[in-house]
Amino acid sequence: MADYVPALKAKMGDWDYYVTVMKLGKVSRECRLAEEIHANQHLDELIQREIQDRVQKEMVPYLLNAPQRFYGALVVAVYGGEPMFSHVKVDEHHLIDDKEDRSSYGFGLLRFDGSQIYYALDGQHRLKSIQEALRQNPELGKEEITVIILKHENTREGLERTRRLFSTLNRRAKPTSSGMNIAIDEDDAVAIVSRRLIKENDTLKILVLGNLGSKQISPKKVHDPYIATLPTFYETNEVLLRAYNGGLEIDAKFKQFRPSDEELDDFYKYLEHVWMCWLHKCPGFDDVLRGRKKAGDIRKRADADGVLIFDDGGKPIAGGNVYARPIGQYILADVLKLVKVQGKSIEDAIDAIMTHVPADIDKAPWVNVIWNPIKQRADAGRESRKLIADIISHALGLKIDTRIRDLKQKYRDTVEDFRANLLEPIDWSGRPNQEHLENEQEDTPE
Repeated sequence: MADYVPALKAKMGDWDYYVTVMKLGKVSRECRLAEEIHANQHLDELIQREIQDRVQKEMVPYLLNAPQRFYGALVVAVYGGEPMFSHVKVDEHHLIDDKEDRSSYGFGLLRFDGSQIYYALDGQHRLKSIQEALRQNPELGKEEITVIILKHENTREGLERTRRLFSTLNRRAKPTSSGMNIAIDEDDAVAIVSRRLIKENDTLKILVLGNLGSKQISPKKVHDPYIATLPTFYETNEVLLRAYNGGLEIDAKFKQFRPSDEELDDFYKYLEHVWMCWLHKCPGFDDVLRGRKKAGDIRKRADADGVLIFDDGGKPIAGGNVYARPIGQYILADVLKLVKVQGKSIEDAIDAIMTHVPADIDKAPWVNVIWNPIKQRADAGRESRKLIADIISHALGLKIDTRIRDLKQKYRDTVEDFRANLLEPIDWSGRPNQEHLENEQEDTPE
């Protein structure tokens, strides 16, 4: 049976293509993934697995639940069907000059004989999510999506040509940066609240760099006013929100659906309170908050009187306050998350940490774990970050998932000092003394 599709005919490079609209039901039934252009079956299986993971976790829930759902155009190749395009002439229209050839505008009908096969060159995740979502809600089949159609020739040259286009569309597509996603996302609560904090809070707006690319705070003067970039600020907030109200599950689904305004207000107040609490209690930050110093000034090594120390070349030596760097904020957030989840007071924990744990990155427990004093730079992976978070959490008497004996040995191995000890127990109101005693007993040599 012949199939007529309303379309616009266009040309770019040496490709003729057609732009049309199809019902999701038709797309789901008639469009395939691009397995035909892959010569290697194992390669296709890898692609299928990669597609399936993202589709099930993010895209299908989006189609099923988001009222403002919208997909960009699918690019499909069509095989067979003897496509034939017929112009539809416009006889009367005041916007078209009578002297022009009305057929050149590309309005028309694309006719297939019914034997055509479509397969996706760009939009495979979208196609698969449409197919999966329609299985759960067939009513979605009535909705429509833009489709760009290119004719595929089933010859060696045609296959090579189509495969090259597939590669170009997928390999050269540049995803938006994490910073850009944070800057524009209107569904991810962490992004929404992070933006609001640096827009509305007078302190954070001058301390967080609205950088859409790099996560790094560098020694350059241009970064002196800041303690974090937008991406690192976002990541710290995500950790802190995981402890909100006893534990918040932040996964792909959470980030896909905007919470109510009341919930967003609660998230904002909670995060603002935590940030203000530690910024005002952190040693060395008072001068920054009062405008007498920049954050970059306290990221430099100083003597006991606060006088900067210079190298032989007359340059200040990097070091200083660990919390003026994103890595220090990450670790503090990791500890505070554990504090909150275990039902303790974040305010009391911040006070205890800022009073009893050195903030100087050139001192234990930071130095030689997340800070390289020779290279004068932070050099920390997830293991190093967790090691220090566990050390501080243990000093606070919190439950951690590492045996104390193992924790001490790992710390000694990392700093390459067999005599190094963990932080002394911190006496604070939230510290369960009996638990700490049991931990210490476990650490006693046999």
